Amino acid sequence: MKKIILSALTLWTINSLAAPAIPELPTDACERGVCTEKMRSVLNNFNSTPFAVKLTPGVYSGECNHSDRTLDPNVTHYAEILIDNLENGTPYFSSIFAFFFPENPYASWDLARARQSTTDNWKRYGKIVEGSQASRIEVYEDEGAPVNAYYMRQDPQTGTIYYIIYFGFGSQNSTSFCTMTPNSL
Repeated sequence: MKKIILSALTLWTINSLAAPAIPELPTDACERGVCTEKMRSVLNNFNSTPFAVKLTPGVYSGECNHSDRTLDPNVTHYAEILIDNLENGTPYFSSIFAFFFPENPYASWDLARARQSTTDNWKRYGKIVEGSQASRIEVYEDEGAPVNAYYMRQDPQTGTIYYIIYFGFGSQNSTSFCTMTPNSL
C-alpha cells in the first residue's frame, strides 16, 4: 500500500513540475493557431498599450474572434468583462462569452446586471494578477496545471481593454482576441 501511495505522489509531483507555466504576457498568441488580420490587429493593439487595467468597478463588452478548431476565426462573437470588488475590497474579474449572436448582447449591461450574472466561481477564482504592464487572471486545475489565462491591457484615454485569452495549454488549446469598450465605469 505504501508503494502505491508513494508512486501516486511521485507521478503527481512529476506532472505538477512538468506543467507549463502561464506566461506573464501572451507573446506567442498568434503562434498557437490560426491568426487572422483582425486577431493580429487586437494583438498589435494589446502590444502597443502597455497599461494594466484600472481596478475600479466597471463593465466592458465587445467583439471577439477565436482561434479554435471548432469555430470559424472570421466569425465575430461577443464577450463581457466585469471588474468588481469583493465585500472585503479585493478586486476580481469575471467574463461571459456569447456565440453566434447577430449583435452584442452585453452592450446595454450595467454594473447591477453584470453582478447578477457573476458566479461564485469567478468571485473565488477571478483574482486579478497585476503586472507592471498588463493584468491577467490565472486559472489552474486542482493538481496545479494551468487551464486558462486571461490577459488585459487598457487604454487610459478611451478605457478600451484589449483582451487575449488562452484556453488550455499544450496540444488542446485555443486563443481568443477581443476588443472591449466600457459599458459603465
